[in-house]
Amino acid sequence: MSEIFPVESIVRESVENDYSNSPFLHVRDDIGISLLCHAANAMNLEVQRHRKLIFEVRDGQRSIVFRQNSPENSAVYAYCARQKHIAKKLMADAGVPVPAGDVFEDYPSALRYFLEFGGEVAVKPSDGSSGAGVSCGIGGEDEFNRAWKLARHHSARVIVEQNLTGQDIRVIVIGGKAEAAYVRTPAHVVGDGIHSIRDLMERKNRIRRNNPSLRYDPLRNVDLLERRNISLDTIPSTGERVQLASVANTSAGGETVEVLGLLDAESRRIAERAALCFPGLVQVGVDLMYCGVVPSAAHSPVYVIEVNSNPGICDAVFPSYGRAVDVPGKLLRHVLSTTTAASPRRLQVALAPVYRFSQFPRAFYQGERRQADLIKQAAFAHNLEIETLSDTVLRLRHGKFSCLFHGAIPECVRLVSRKITRNNDWMAEVLPCSEPHQQAGMGEGAGDESGRRLNHYRVLVIGNKVVAALYSQTAPQGMQTQVSRMDVSELIHPSVLSVLERTLQVIFDPFIAGIDLLMEDISRDACSQRWQVVNAVCNPHLGRHHFPDEGLPRDVAAVLLRELFPELPDSATRVACRVLVCGKVQHVGFRRWLKLMAVRHAVSGWVRNLEDGRVEAVLEGTERAVAQMVEQCKVGPLSAAVTHTEVESAPCFSRCSFSVLG
Repeated sequence: MSEIFPVESIVRESVENDYSNSPFLHVRDDIGISLLCHAANAMNLEVQRHRKLIFEVRDGQRSIVFRQNSPENSAVYAYCARQKHIAKKLMADAGVPVPAGDVFEDYPSALRYFLEFGGEVAVKPSDGSSGAGVSCGIGGEDEFNRAWKLARHHSARVIVEQNLTGQDIRVIVIGGKAEAAYVRTPAHVVGDGIHSIRDLMERKNRIRRNNPSLRYDPLRNVDLLERRNISLDTIPSTGERVQLASVANTSAGGETVEVLGLLDAESRRIAERAALCFPGLVQVGVDLMYCGVVPSAAHSPVYVIEVNSNPGICDAVFPSYGRAVDVPGKLLRHVLSTTTAASPRRLQVALAPVYRFSQFPRAFYQGERRQADLIKQAAFAHNLEIETLSDTVLRLRHGKFSCLFHGAIPECVRLVSRKITRNNDWMAEVLPCSEPHQQAGMGEGAGDESGRRLNHYRVLVIGNKVVAALYSQTAPQGMQTQVSRMDVSELIHPSVLSVLERTLQVIFDPFIAGIDLLMEDISRDACSQRWQVVNAVCNPHLGRHHFPDEGLPRDVAAVLLRELFPELPDSATRVACRVLVCGKVQHVGFRRWLKLMAVRHAVSGWVRNLEDGRVEAVLEGTERAVAQMVEQCKVGPLSAAVTHTEVESAPCFSRCSFSVLG
């Protein structure tokens, strides 16, 4: 196969870049952050450093928050980029060429897929970065077993996909435009007929130590040598190129050759299309594999093998060969041109309506999946289009607008807010309290120095609205502690809003937040009592408000969707149908199962057994909810065996519940 980029010629005919005099060679801080801060200072921008790789760049009233190399990243899109199987689905659905493959959680299924695939595969952890746990060119069962174990060490899910051979190209896309590109060559040495592979690796590592981008990533990954049983003491002949690793990541010993000027239009277009699948990411590293020169009718010569939400910018600034690209400057100029000054956030109390399914918590999964279930239920109630990408990731659409969710986190929540709210030490430093030097204590029901009880409240903020509040109590139950929660939303004193506004400001204003507040009484003026914010989260448990132990249940998921989709009508049009289900559908729990499915889809109506062995149901709800319920009836619970269904339209009676009759 001929190469699109004559990398070997470029390397052979040019001299490896010498950065021994670079001021960044001795920087002990994160090199990407140092480059961005240096570029910001050169543009007369103010830089405020925080902790844990987070910093702000300010230009007057405008502020851009970075986490390491990337500004303003969406927490949801960053998660999807890291979950390789979700990222592949997003790109494949948009027509971006990706290698064939699948994701597995158990070894027998993965092995069966590998054996039936009939060719070499790549094995990689679904959740990972920097090439960790990745094995390429796997052709035998023993190799596959080792590769599987390596990948499982990094992730519970493992991707097995078509192994592509060709040139590995990293394209940096900023704001939808390809701004830098370089070929990454896997770790290798070139023999001189005298020195061993071990000696040649050490010689190359001495050169790498003079490159600010490579100095902390020496050649040490030799998985390809191990698979081929080649000893490090082997002496390669003069000019012999010995590849050490199967992956080309610079963190695994790879080298970079800058090729932006040689990037063809098709490769550029594919890289930009791939980046546009992640609109919540300003900067995307798109990894292409170029497999040929002329595309055929059936196959593209270029595939996207991975995307990175926080690509290293150093490799473009300090390539091993070729010209440097000012990625930090390009990135800062882009975000400054697209960022406007934010207005101070002002909250109001606008309580969520009563939730009408509070008696059926068992209809939903627990944990993160419950979050997604409640979002789906609200989406069905509003007739939104739902695309399920995983157990916890879904996309909702209404007209021209869409929003991606991870659990209850919408795509507009920034990654930086997620990071700070998950760092207990950082939160303890920045969360406000009434007397900064006399904190009220972290425990629920803590008391102050005068013995007055401080109660624990969880307040939910969505957009600019305070939509619900819970009062939490703890009581011993055997060897454990039982927590009970009571809705106290209607007791919120207006003075509490300023406390919440201060809290949102220090966690970079997430669109949704659950804020834990210790105070004597949430119905009293905050200025007249001691209080302390003890926690805040960007993925609050919606179910706590939907299913409180006491007080009114609040449909906070519905409020979240209405805030994200302001064009939704006040009430969705409802339809109804009558369904007859035939087969083994009685005495198998069909009616009870259908009621739980009706709750999950916000559908009302009834279901009953007929004397002839069939099940009859009337389903009433939004068009998409009823259509999905009809599809559920065609399958039934696991213990059922549905042979066929009969469906006919029925009149709507504005039913508000679902009943099991007979």
